[in-house]
Amino acid sequence: MTTELQAAREEAAGAMSRTGSPMYLQTGNLFKDFTIEKKSEGTTARGRVKASYDRSEGTQLRAVLADADPQEKERWQQQQHPITHIITQRGAPLAEEGDRLIFGQRIFYIQGVDDPGSLGIWTIYYVQERSDTHGD
Repeated sequence: MTTELQAAREEAAGAMSRTGSPMYLQTGNLFKDFTIEKKSEGTTARGRVKASYDRSEGTQLRAVLADADPQEKERWQQQQHPITHIITQRGAPLAEEGDRLIFGQRIFYIQGVDDPGSLGIWTIYYVQERSDTHGD
């Protein structure tokens, strides 16, 4: 019986190493809590389009933050939406393109959202970290 249990554990471990992990779990890349700020657009007194972010809602998002690899950065740069990071969340999308995610003093603007397979199991946010906006 012990050998059957041990064999089952080895099989499970082998399957995990063959399939890999769908998350970007590396040292330091554990789940982090982000605050979602929804984007709203309006116009100024002069008629110019103005974007603002709603800080009152404060919806929380628990996800993994990872640097984007060079190929992904280039792909998004060609679409005129530069990215710096990828944020992977378990479940259906809670934020949409144009919103921003706040993690401490860091601000990430969502450039794109991907729900692989449209199953609502994982959501990938392609984001650009900006430090020149000072939260405005």
